[in-house]
Amino acid sequence: MPTPIQETLKIILSADSKLREIKPILYALPKDEHLPKGWTNLKRMRYLDHDLSAGRNIKRWLWRDYHTEIILQQPPFDTYEDQSEIFTGIRHPLERWWSGIRDFMYFLPYYSWWENEQIMTQWPHFHRATLRLHDVMDQVKPQHLIKIDSDIDQRMCNFARKHNLLFYGNLPHERHIRHRRQDIMKMEKQGERQLKQWLLKNPIWQKKLDDYLEPDWQYWDKVEGQE
Repeated sequence: MPTPIQETLKIILSADSKLREIKPILYALPKDEHLPKGWTNLKRMRYLDHDLSAGRNIKRWLWRDYHTEIILQQPPFDTYEDQSEIFTGIRHPLERWWSGIRDFMYFLPYYSWWENEQIMTQWPHFHRATLRLHDVMDQVKPQHLIKIDSDIDQRMCNFARKHNLLFYGNLPHERHIRHRRQDIMKMEKQGERQLKQWLLKNPIWQKKLDDYLEPDWQYWDKVEGQE
């Protein structure tokens, strides 16, 4: 009988797996009938989601202050009536990738997957959270880039005010189970430490990671100085 690790590997390596999907996740604001009553002349914008912690909180803001019926647009995007400007969040490329890798560790706890030749054929893009932004940004080309760091709450508030978007209070936060359970955090930190040690001994894989992420630095350069 297959072990849980073997079953997980089967899913990850399956030709039918959509873990490595690079299709943009683009949300439009709800239709006028779903907007809060009493508000007029609100600016319409669309949000390019990268489905990480900050991205999930931005979606919670839109659900809270607009409506749960935010609209997921599907390619081809130019077929939609709503062609409003697009905003998205930009995080430090390496920090973002390592955050994604810790998330990936959750699939394969206490398993040295970097020593599995089949998995490493996917290096360094294993799932949505380890996708480089360039592969999505090149398809959609958002006009507004927002720096993602510890000041994201105030930065999103300022952005909403500047562009006449609804924004009540603070950016809503909900900690993922990964950030609430000590056993999961311990496992992720151990896996991250072991992988970093392995990369020091195997620099060719570090170079592959650096080369993969290189196009993302152009976006970080544009937002690094944001207040």
